[in-house]
Amino acid sequence: MLEMAQVFDSDGPFIYRLNDNGSGPSLLVKIFTERGWRIYQGYNGAEERWNLWWRTSAFPATSYKALGDWQFMNHIPKGGSICRKDSLSRLLRCMRRIYGSIYDFSPPCFHLPLEYAKLVSECSRLRRGDDPTSSNVVWIHKPVAQSQGRGIFLFRSVCDMRCGSPAVVQRYIERPLLIAGYKFDLRLYVCVPGYRPLTAYMYAEGLARFGTDKYTLSDIHNPYRHLTNSSLNKTGPRYAECKDRIGSGCKWTLKQVRRALVGRWGAVEWLVWQKIRALVTLTLLAQAAGTPPARNCFEFYGFDVLLDDCLKPWLIEVNLSPALAADCEADVTVKQPMLHELFDLLGLPMRHTGLSLLQGPPTPHISCSSEEENSSAKTVGRGPTGPRIGRRVRTRKRRAMPLHCVTLQAPMTETITDLAEKTKDIQMGRLYKTTSDVSPESSESQCSTTVIPSTEPIDESWRGGYSTAASRRRMMAACSWGNGVRWDRGVGRVGHWVRIYPHSLPADDQLPGEDVRESVAQVSKFLRAAREVAKDGGRDKKASRDGTRDSIFEVTLRKKLDYDHNFEVWLPPF
Repeated sequence: MLEMAQVFDSDGPFIYRLNDNGSGPSLLVKIFTERGWRIYQGYNGAEERWNLWWRTSAFPATSYKALGDWQFMNHIPKGGSICRKDSLSRLLRCMRRIYGSIYDFSPPCFHLPLEYAKLVSECSRLRRGDDPTSSNVVWIHKPVAQSQGRGIFLFRSVCDMRCGSPAVVQRYIERPLLIAGYKFDLRLYVCVPGYRPLTAYMYAEGLARFGTDKYTLSDIHNPYRHLTNSSLNKTGPRYAECKDRIGSGCKWTLKQVRRALVGRWGAVEWLVWQKIRALVTLTLLAQAAGTPPARNCFEFYGFDVLLDDCLKPWLIEVNLSPALAADCEADVTVKQPMLHELFDLLGLPMRHTGLSLLQGPPTPHISCSSEEENSSAKTVGRGPTGPRIGRRVRTRKRRAMPLHCVTLQAPMTETITDLAEKTKDIQMGRLYKTTSDVSPESSESQCSTTVIPSTEPIDESWRGGYSTAASRRRMMAACSWGNGVRWDRGVGRVGHWVRIYPHSLPADDQLPGEDVRESVAQVSKFLRAAREVAKDGGRDKKASRDGTRDSIFEVTLRKKLDYDHNFEVWLPPF
């Protein structure tokens, strides 16, 4: 074990592991090579000699338990709930029942085969409606476990529906926003380094994916008119043609979309990006409560958002492993710098491991579950309805769940409060602490310190939504990555990656909140302020429509929300 520790503490090459067979997108391999990383060559002894494991599908639960400080993985346990179409629909439906219209950004959805009778009833109700247009409603059928447009088709009558594998049926958005007559959706890239507490970043640049035939409802069986999946449209007959205003291919960057919208919509164009930011945050909050703390793990999502002709954003789906292929110039323009800046954001090094140069705050001892402290038998007194004096009471211990992804360490003499005081300079906004700030003598003395049980009572009182001290320790350990990154004090921006949640960092003596209700209220407050800023800014018809206007809106929004400089406005480049 000591030999392996010496290997990973050296400045040797950073080792990446790609899927289970070493194959993956060529662009991703190119980024790894440009950063000086080496590909994983297999096992050597009892330890796995790799630093980053990038996998298209989810990891087995056992992979997280053995994760070392020097190792990172691109999926979070239970982080893919929003990536199945049926699971996403259920989560958003539940959140809509609790929090109301703020979650009204997903079309009505039915799960087949369980809700087939409800779908038939809804279709019959629409046919009997007073509105003549409701009798000709279009529905879209999507298999729950397929991607790249496979198995998707449109229909008007349930008699025309082919029902096989489990699927979802959604109300089709019949009036999408068009550019030169072509339908398009937006592919947005989101990184979540942790859910407990939620920390989310969204890349400012992205892709617009167009259909390659002009949109019309008179022909609902032509997928090139209605589906925007690039894997489908690049096989279409008009993919290579130079189409009106769209050009050849089927992709734009978000920068091109902004310039197409700002001339027609003015200040409303600025507001739509803030609505998209809120949509992404609310979707992540829908599964945040059910996602355990995870150390050295992150999720990289692809959000697909559609704009209707009133510029209202609709969430189409969330992709667990968004495509990283470089099929056209727009792909290279967006994805290549995005991946480099993603690894910069996560603190993954260039050229070497660098872990010996990165010194994070000490990690306290962590209990495996919040029930461990109470799992042993207790002797209690007898009350009027309590057990007899001296009787040993068995407390129920729930089945151990993989709720942590941290490396367990020996107990330390300091309490949690002492550790927080000692690492205050790190928590004040610095992500990393190099060896120039920590002398070698102090590091050696810390490693050789004899562990002496503390006789002082530990303050177990806790505020901020954590019911037990064990849950607090798990959360604090999950925030502290092995490379020294503290995600409860994450930076506001790295390159084009902008922190979209939390909106502002908590004070030094406060803990990050986990209350979903409070988080939804913050997003609602943000949306109200953004609408007011856009409304006031739209009155000035002579105002510039460029980066100067964006700066003015940002200052005004920050003032309305009473946020400090830690708050960043997310906008595509102009």
